[in-house]
Amino acid sequence: MARVYLEKLNLDTAKEVKLWENFTDERLQGYNYADLSDFEIKVWYGSLTSPLKKYFAVRKIDDDRFIGFLGLKQINYLKKKAKIGVVFDSAYTSRGYGLEGLDLLIDKAFSNMKFKELSLDVNLFNTRAIATYKKLGFQITGEKKEVFENQGIKFDERYFTKEAGIIYSKILEMKLTKDDYYGL
Repeated sequence: MARVYLEKLNLDTAKEVKLWENFTDERLQGYNYADLSDFEIKVWYGSLTSPLKKYFAVRKIDDDRFIGFLGLKQINYLKKKAKIGVVFDSAYTSRGYGLEGLDLLIDKAFSNMKFKELSLDVNLFNTRAIATYKKLGFQITGEKKEVFENQGIKFDERYFTKEAGIIYSKILEMKLTKDDYYGL
């Protein structure tokens, strides 16, 4: 039985991030939206609205609570490809809501929007997310590194590298095709 539904993300819904619980894991500090000012929320929301991005609020069916948002970004309508972005309220992680929301988004992207391929990037330390993506059929296609936003992080060489005093996060690149998702 479905526990969540998707709706187009709008500014009023975006303001509800102030009700979210922050992550305590220092590696996830960049996903803490609860302390944003009204102005910062407007700027953030503005960054999500363009013809090459489609963002959706994830809401719980039982109480209509806004618990996350999922995005299709870097949309290439000619090649029928997009990259997925995922953010959830920390109070609703590790409870299957991400899997359910992503399943809805992926089906919408492949069925309604006619995409043929979806991709995403995930920090290597985010093992919970990696497991979810694999359950949905995503395959690892590569690795890269990006400057990590929290340079004060406790360095862990399993998940980070350091070059010239700058900490980089190890990132997995993952891909899912329409045929793989539907088992064609």
